[in-house]
Amino acid sequence: MSCPQCFSGHINPGTPQDNKILADHYASLGQYLVYLPDFMDGKAASVNTMINMAYLTDKQTSWLWTPYYLLATVYDFVPFLYRNRFGACWPRVTSFLKALREDKGMEVPVGVAGFCWGGLYPIKLNHNIPEAKTTSGQPLADAFFSAHASSVTIPQDIEGVTMNLSYAIGDDDAVMNMQQVRQLQKVLNDKQEVDSEVVIYPGAKHGFAVPASRTKPDAQETIQAEEAEKQAIAWFQRQFAAAKQRDMG
Repeated sequence: MSCPQCFSGHINPGTPQDNKILADHYASLGQYLVYLPDFMDGKAASVNTMINMAYLTDKQTSWLWTPYYLLATVYDFVPFLYRNRFGACWPRVTSFLKALREDKGMEVPVGVAGFCWGGLYPIKLNHNIPEAKTTSGQPLADAFFSAHASSVTIPQDIEGVTMNLSYAIGDDDAVMNMQQVRQLQKVLNDKQEVDSEVVIYPGAKHGFAVPASRTKPDAQETIQAEEAEKQAIAWFQRQFAAAKQRDMG
């Protein structure tokens, strides 16, 4: 499932939203053209979900209000989960990447980054299945980064990884506990043919890599979010260089 922690954060003034700002961070750091497709087809969770979640998890909120905020969160969250289930969104993801490959050609490297709800897709795109390939049988992307993914079935989803994967996770993640993280690590480490890394961020909670706000530059959550960005960019650079070498060879 998707995760309540990914709906917490800051409401930025003006038009830009956290995910758009985050995409700009990646574009600036890597000097990349970054696409931000609406794979939720306009059915993302409302801002009210974030507000209600903030009150629900705030220890200063009176217990008298807790049932209200719980029901309000569930009211928004459950429909979100149904509308954005994997079976509905997977075809949108693969169709977009197939169109991108057709437009840009295989010589232009493509990286995929996913967070929380979207963190499952870089993992699934790693699988050796027809849906994750172009019509000519080529992979839909060259580099894959996933942060605090939700809805991951361990070990099955990780056992299907065939190319490369950089994974970022906090050791205080409410969705994937450390026993599961260690299992994920072991599965990837046993795959000698797969280039992979698992970076565990001490004290980081679920959703730590998503907030794009930098209102507290010295805060641990800001520092770790920036470290996760650097992890993804370094991985893309490494895999893009490897893809270029393969093309030249």
